[in-house]
Amino acid sequence: MKRNLMASILAFSCLTLLASAQVSTPRVRASESFMQGLTITKVEPVYPPLARQAEVQGSVILKVQISKSGDVVNIQLVSGHPLLAPAAIDAVKRWKYKPYLLNGNLVEVETQVTVNFTLVDKPAEGTLGSGPRGIPEGEQGGTAPSNPPDQSLAATPQPLLGTPRRVRISSGVAQGLLVTKVPPQYPQDAKDQRIQGAVVMKVTVDKEGNVENIQLVSGHPLLAPPAIEAVKQWKYKPYLLNGTPVEVETQVQVNFTLML
Repeated sequence: MKRNLMASILAFSCLTLLASAQVSTPRVRASESFMQGLTITKVEPVYPPLARQAEVQGSVILKVQISKSGDVVNIQLVSGHPLLAPAAIDAVKRWKYKPYLLNGNLVEVETQVTVNFTLVDKPAEGTLGSGPRGIPEGEQGGTAPSNPPDQSLAATPQPLLGTPRRVRISSGVAQGLLVTKVPPQYPQDAKDQRIQGAVVMKVTVDKEGNVENIQLVSGHPLLAPPAIEAVKQWKYKPYLLNGTPVEVETQVQVNFTLML
């Protein structure tokens, strides 16, 4: 009888402890955009020299655990180029957040962090800046002087430079020209394994605005094929340079995000 009573008391105590543990939430999952608002210290990554030399760029996606005090205590790589991932991890582990309060209690947080590595565009058969119009290769920008030093030279017609066959534009400018954007199909295998992240591609758009060439820069092997298949169907407005349609080279990023 005493044994049964002791066993009942022990079982009740265990159930009480388990219930109290379930009431207190040890960790919550928050979106990346929400946690950006709680960021106090954001250390920028150092671009790895080998990646810079190889012209590797793209995004590194990290799964991050934040302590009750706002310190990054654990980082797991979700996707990203091997040359970029270590630098991203080294930077993010030094980030600092405001403590997360849930019902007045401090809790740990699990979230996602995206670190972008972007090289400054280099000349490639004519280069454009971030604006809708740019400077062709070989010309220098600036304002014209109000009084040219030699009026005879200033009055002499100068030959026009030929329009380059292809120009490189930023992803922001390319987005403004996008007419048709086909969303990618999320692979079931990636969903089952809770794989998410960004796929970065180098894209060439012809004079009619059709995507004619795609090169993968970075991205998870399960996510890259559907991203490429979707972007192949995108359609852009023709890019005009001095009134002439030209081919465009740009970068495209396709994000795969699972519902939290």
